[in-house]
Amino acid sequence: MDTNNPSTRRRDGDQRRRELCDAAIQVLAEHGSRGLSHGQVDRYADVPEGTTSYYFRTRAALLRGVGKRVAEIDLANLRSIVEHHVDPRVPFAHLAELTLMQADGPGLALNRARHELLLHTARDPELAEASAKVVNRTIALVQEAIAHLQPETTDTELLDAQTDAVATFITGVFTRLAGGDRTFTDPDRLACQLEAIVDAISKTMPGSGKAPGPD
Repeated sequence: MDTNNPSTRRRDGDQRRRELCDAAIQVLAEHGSRGLSHGQVDRYADVPEGTTSYYFRTRAALLRGVGKRVAEIDLANLRSIVEHHVDPRVPFAHLAELTLMQADGPGLALNRARHELLLHTARDPELAEASAKVVNRTIALVQEAIAHLQPETTDTELLDAQTDAVATFITGVFTRLAGGDRTFTDPDRLACQLEAIVDAISKTMPGSGKAPGPD
């Protein structure tokens, strides 16, 4: 490998930042935002002291870097829904599996780190601005995923409403999982609940041509 090549150095630097941010995600999950420090990330990443502060000069820069890394993982998961083969018998199965991955192991660490970052955005305008952009991209991908799972649905207003409902529901599931609630453990049941939400929106939307079901 040619370490004198600028593109190689940049690629190596990007990889090191990802590794440090992955370690920082674990720190946030275990110690909260107050426990996040450059030294702690160095220890969790098992790198020489001062490595994290070299790549992220300030704590604010480190938090923004972690936020970018969390978003990168979340967006990759959402893209996998669009790329995943849809079984028409259980169209929401993959989305349910991805959601429940946030209950244990690395997924739970990511989930808890995400919540720590969300709380911190209220005190960091720069992080809040970056977070808002990520949220917009995430919502767009959720809508793309919902459309992919319902190829017969072309009504954009209906897709908007379904996206809002599904995203709000999943956010609530994430919060409960982050707090240790294990009410949601069965992916098949969760897939049915997601499908029911989408169907309910479809039946109650004005102009959908479907009447609400009986009380």
